[in-house]
Amino acid sequence: MKFAYPPPSDGKPFRLTLGLRELNLENWLEFGEDSESQIRERNKFIDTKREIVYQVLEGYDDGIRYFVEALAANLKQFHPDQISQDFSFTGNEPLLNVGRLICEDLCILKKINERWILVAGLVVFPSRWDLREKIGLDIDQIHHPVPGYQSALQPLLSDTFDKLKPDRPAWRRNWSLHATAQLHEPHFGGERAPVDEFWWRTERQTLTKSADGQYILFTIRNRAEPLRWIKSDPEASRAFAQTLESLTPEMQEYKRIVEEREGLLDFLRR
Repeated sequence: MKFAYPPPSDGKPFRLTLGLRELNLENWLEFGEDSESQIRERNKFIDTKREIVYQVLEGYDDGIRYFVEALAANLKQFHPDQISQDFSFTGNEPLLNVGRLICEDLCILKKINERWILVAGLVVFPSRWDLREKIGLDIDQIHHPVPGYQSALQPLLSDTFDKLKPDRPAWRRNWSLHATAQLHEPHFGGERAPVDEFWWRTERQTLTKSADGQYILFTIRNRAEPLRWIKSDPEASRAFAQTLESLTPEMQEYKRIVEEREGLLDFLRR
């Protein structure tokens, strides 16, 4: 089996970077073999844990409608088999409606008093963060728990968001290691597993600005794939061990691998 987005294989030390790349709107939304099961699971959580996965502040309907219409147009153009002819994206909760059809989590930010504020979100598959604790915060407050954020990314992030062009959306990747394949994890539950049963979790993130420049849609496509797949390429496995070994103690704690670090390194190198 192959990873959708494999672990880094250059052996370079880990460092926090934005790593933005230009996005082709044909690839704005990602479907695949896991889509059907993910969408089914997403709808289950929307129906049973709505207050956890869905938060919207009042007064930002224009930004929500803008991006829902853009997502609807993208689905109709590039993924028409994912929607029925009579499906409606409107109604009282358009963000929730479109979110039921796709695998991506959706966060909408608004420029308010020179800060980018999270004003709406449908986050069904959070990786150890709770939407209820983040709604209404600016991007620096949201990322405050990330070790090294203040020095590596805080000087860049708001400026990058300001400079993002409506006609030039961008995307990036993020990764973590988890003891389970569970994607809905608003808080770390203390789960443990043998290192050869760990999961490689990836987030494929996109950033798209509205035409008026006042809103940004941040999407997150989550996947959990068996880390053991990396053993099919011993060179890549050893290179990722080098990167993993370079994590600071603070980043190891943040990624919840302090206890498993040595075991993971041994597994990747043997």
